[in-house]
Amino acid sequence: MWRVPTDIPQVAVPNGLKLAEVTMDTPLDEVFKHWKESGAVILKNILTPAEASQITTELESCLDSIQRGSLVPHPDLSAFHGPKTKRAGDLINHSATFREQILENDFIHAICKRCFSEGGHNGDYWLSTASTLNASGPQPPQVLHRDLTSYPPYAQLGPEGTEAKISFLFAFSDFREDNGATRIIPGSNKWPFHQRGNMKQTIPAEMKKGDCLLIGGKVIHGMGENKTETERKCIQLTVVPSFLTPSEAQPFIIKLETVKKLSKRAQRFVGFRSQYPRGSPGLWTKDYIDLALHLGLDDFQVMQTMDMGNGSGPGTRVKFRKVATLIERMYVVAEQQDNEIVEDEEDEVEKHSIIRFWQSSWH
Repeated sequence: MWRVPTDIPQVAVPNGLKLAEVTMDTPLDEVFKHWKESGAVILKNILTPAEASQITTELESCLDSIQRGSLVPHPDLSAFHGPKTKRAGDLINHSATFREQILENDFIHAICKRCFSEGGHNGDYWLSTASTLNASGPQPPQVLHRDLTSYPPYAQLGPEGTEAKISFLFAFSDFREDNGATRIIPGSNKWPFHQRGNMKQTIPAEMKKGDCLLIGGKVIHGMGENKTETERKCIQLTVVPSFLTPSEAQPFIIKLETVKKLSKRAQRFVGFRSQYPRGSPGLWTKDYIDLALHLGLDDFQVMQTMDMGNGSGPGTRVKFRKVATLIERMYVVAEQQDNEIVEDEEDEVEKHSIIRFWQSSWH
């Protein structure tokens, strides 16, 4: 039932538009307008050239240990991964600049939060993939595809459904048509999923070093042919709703000592805190309370000051008032249309932790 039919006549056409370019100062309404129109938008100057070079330097030891091409001896996977492409994970442990400038980037998180909150979506998100896509040439183009096929049930939702996956493709060298710039069929995000398109309908997403290509899971795309002898350098950051299984098992990859250097928002993003999709009592927990308590990322003063005997101590009253206030705020936020964005990320994380502990203690 999850398969997309392959015997349907191919009649869909691109929208004929060039990919729009925006900056971190562009209002989100405008960013999303362009993104939804074509399925992709270029985010200019997310990194400075110096920051991009620094990340490249910090990842040298990681990249040196990775072979080009797929590690799996399967012809389809080998072709999809690219015979001359280096796909290295474990970036977060190796690059402080990656953590500071990408993982903690407010603009990136604002896009994710809006995408996974609007239209009745789950309201929470986490990291699926953080890896290099460094493609040397000459190398043939990647097969065109939609990223949502990683999660087959989403194929049944059609183009009007919510996003299963979004990706930020950061250029660590200039992206040109001749060196394998990602190719997009603009507007294919609005096509029925049985329309697969062809390479002649694509356009190259050409970018300068430090730019980023944002694509949704519905748009048809693929890595372009690298006709040169040089390497097209890229890092992909892929994000999914937090009720879906990520492509990479970040909690088994990232060291706890590295995670302790991150903000609470970033800790939750990489799976070291519990997830709270809309309507869920909590996912990715330990003993039905936030994972951060089990990992020692929170000392959690509620646990230290509450008198679990008769509940009459002064610490209990102070903390209970805080719990009650935060629970009240939770219901107010939940009643707002489309689960409006909560501005204070740190307080939101604390809110979830306190509420889950309160629920597990008194219910």
